[in-house]
Amino acid sequence: MSDEYSIVMYHGEFNKSRCGYCKKENTCNSHGMTAHVMAVNDYQDLIDRGWRRSGTFCYKPTNATTCCPSYTIRCDALNFKLSKSHKKILKRMNKFLRDGIKECGEKESAHDGESDVASEPQMIPPASATKIDISKIVNKLPKGSDRPPSESAHKVEPSQAMESGDSLPRSAGQNMSKPPCKKAKVLRLERKQAKMAQREAEGISVQPLAKAPKNVEKSLEDFLGEQPVDGKHKLKVKLIPSAKGATGEALALYRKYQTVIHRDPPAKNTGESFTRFLCRSPLQLKLNSTSPPKGYGSFHQQYWLDDRLIAVGVIDVLRNCVSSVYLFYDPEFSFLSLGTYSSLREIAFMRELQKSCPELKYYYMGFYIHSCPKMRYKGKLQPSYLLCPEVYTWHLITEDLLKKLDRSKYSRFNEDEQARDKDEFQLRHLESVVCLYDNTIMYFEDYIHLHAGDEERRLTLEYGRLVGSPCSRRILLYKN
Repeated sequence: MSDEYSIVMYHGEFNKSRCGYCKKENTCNSHGMTAHVMAVNDYQDLIDRGWRRSGTFCYKPTNATTCCPSYTIRCDALNFKLSKSHKKILKRMNKFLRDGIKECGEKESAHDGESDVASEPQMIPPASATKIDISKIVNKLPKGSDRPPSESAHKVEPSQAMESGDSLPRSAGQNMSKPPCKKAKVLRLERKQAKMAQREAEGISVQPLAKAPKNVEKSLEDFLGEQPVDGKHKLKVKLIPSAKGATGEALALYRKYQTVIHRDPPAKNTGESFTRFLCRSPLQLKLNSTSPPKGYGSFHQQYWLDDRLIAVGVIDVLRNCVSSVYLFYDPEFSFLSLGTYSSLREIAFMRELQKSCPELKYYYMGFYIHSCPKMRYKGKLQPSYLLCPEVYTWHLITEDLLKKLDRSKYSRFNEDEQARDKDEFQLRHLESVVCLYDNTIMYFEDYIHLHAGDEERRLTLEYGRLVGSPCSRRILLYKN
């Protein structure tokens, strides 16, 4: 008996919506469903089949027919390698924290480092007037069933706000209006000598520092660990459950970001839309002896510069990954490349969690849209893989794969013509789809006797093929 529920209401296909990527009207196609509640393991399986959530709404692009095919992308975080541009961003941040001097590097696209939910197709799911009272659900499945959901959802009280004082890199360049500064090498030597003198004055024995081996490349954690002790600014990252993220500071920052970066009219970004979009999540917070220290579920990573909130990264912590949902930041700090910087921090966060949860290995960035140049930055985090939209296998991003996408926006990445979806849903699986009707859990074969109809069969078959056979036998498909 499982102690976790997933309950979804399937809405079918949304045809000819406005595309959030190419901005064309009536060109975007996808399927959607509302998740009333979602177990983290079920959502992990769904995103591994091309699904994505925005608040409690889950959608899967119809890649073969939509204008901008969207491929699920993930980075192998444990083997992630910094590029030269990544190192520049990390150094720039460290210098800014140390000296407080702004230095503009290569201009970052407004979308760089940002997940794609902001640009999701403009889909409006049918309003559901029915609220599900889980306490009234009755389990009517046969006792011999391989997946009889329990009679009550597992509830975990949200943990208190979490803080991690991770250090951030600094970055600064010459200010031509000021006298020439000392060389960085001299400054580092002076700081090191000052620290050693202070430790000696406090009676602490000082051992000569061993020189780092030559040609040893710094890791991501090395850069992030170089936050200055006595710099001009301090950067702190706080981790809180997303349900607690609807604060006044966060809402003001979100409105500023959407207005300046996405040109949204101010009236569009209300407190309710912010809460629905980025704070409300169907994922059940799961905290136990085998989970990460703060549990699985949805969280906000708040970036505080001194006492000012400058960025918020919305993430999901799942069975195998940290999944980036969205990022919004203060446009005044665009010179710090906060989009890319937050992606690097989230990779480091996943690697830290992996120490206590070995199954955590990947950093999911949502969708890779090759036909949209602003979204190609995701492929620069290497090694990264794209999900084949037909057989759901992962494929390393290489020059050959990108050339394939240059030739055709929609591509099957698995070149084995005989390969098939291992979790393929077939017609014979239809009767075993688990449904929730009138607060009673039943198989579709029992539900169809109550509400026979070709349209019900068609929609349920379509749903099963999109979520896969295993999920169709675990997730409760709400029927009203």
